[in-house]
Amino acid sequence: MSEEALVIAPSAPRETLLQRFGPALAILAVALGIWEFLVWFFDVPPWLLPAPSQVAVRFTRTPTLWYHTGLTILEALSGFAASAIVGVGLSAAIVHSRFMERGVFPYIIVSNSIPIIAIVPLLTIWFGFGLAPKVMIASIITFFPIVTNTTRGLKSADPRILDFMHSINATRREIFFKVQLPAALPFIFAGFKIAASLSLVGAVVGEFYGSDRGLGYLVITSATQLRTDLLFVSIIVLAALGVSLFAIFGKLERMAIRGEVDVERPS
Repeated sequence: MSEEALVIAPSAPRETLLQRFGPALAILAVALGIWEFLVWFFDVPPWLLPAPSQVAVRFTRTPTLWYHTGLTILEALSGFAASAIVGVGLSAAIVHSRFMERGVFPYIIVSNSIPIIAIVPLLTIWFGFGLAPKVMIASIITFFPIVTNTTRGLKSADPRILDFMHSINATRREIFFKVQLPAALPFIFAGFKIAASLSLVGAVVGEFYGSDRGLGYLVITSATQLRTDLLFVSIIVLAALGVSLFAIFGKLERMAIRGEVDVERPS
């Protein structure tokens, strides 16, 4: 064996947190500094555009913020969980049944074309002003991306592997869990990442109608009362929640796919 063959290429150095997030944080700091200066220089009234420092003060002086935030998270995640369980199960049925694909899937597409804002009053009339309609709205708005992505992923399994599994008389259950589901994992988590952010939208939209708590309630009340600093606080919290949920499912995706690769890798 030649000496050149013994040379091992050095692995790429891991990116530090400063290298990864430094540029974005620097741009954010500059933008906030310009915002603060312009508000001070032009003496903009707080009800029109509060300075970042005023928003930060309002953030610390809103003791009920975490209560409202927790309720919105509960509504969003409950709707997302229900949609994920039903959506993945329905996708499996659609993939394995021509009748389900032709009979149910068109209605799923039609349901996505209905504006969610038009359904909220109807659900409020039927189920009142409690937790149930918010969870339902979050579930409805997240259902389509989960079903479509999961269905596409389950259909993406390699036909050659499927033919091989059939040739050794593998059961439908074995084919699903050993071939189709692993192949669909990237698609499933892509749907989950989209749906997780949409679940917050559904919960907030549901809180716009007849709710006295939640981040949606804070958005409506702060807007009608011209408490723009509180409105910015609510928006920032919602944005942080959306980014956090997206990052969490991205991490879960990497863990699931890495675990799947480790299982399949020969020892």
